[in-house]
Amino acid sequence: MDGDTRAAQAHIESLPEPRRSQMQHLHDVITTAIPDADVTIFDYSGPLIGYGTYEYANSKGDRSGRWFSVGLANRKSYISLYAMGQRDGGNLVEAVKDGFPGAKSGRSCLNLTKPELVDDEAVAALARESWDQYRSGFHRFEQ
Repeated sequence: MDGDTRAAQAHIESLPEPRRSQMQHLHDVITTAIPDADVTIFDYSGPLIGYGTYEYANSKGDRSGRWFSVGLANRKSYISLYAMGQRDGGNLVEAVKDGFPGAKSGRSCLNLTKPELVDDEAVAALARESWDQYRSGFHRFEQ
């Protein structure tokens, strides 16, 4: 287990129940679905576990950095599941949100207010599809 994977595990273990078990379960589903993806901790309004990182640059070339293809974050009243992938000219999350009962969605984020209702295969499929798009590095999507 590398340093970032250990840090992600330590973060999960620091959470109170039932969130600890919920985050651990989702983490396990994601890492099983995309076992070749690296694990990194980001600070994005608090700790966020990123899976499958890539280097990016904006179209102007004035901003670049490292980001994740799939992310998981504990928030005050929900768990956020992020996916940067695209489908049919739009954001992947928007295309699959109906498969996540009780979740509120943004362009690339699902806020899981009842993570126990989420189907493991829906999480795994989301993770695989997003990571498959970034496995070979960042590329700009056509709108």
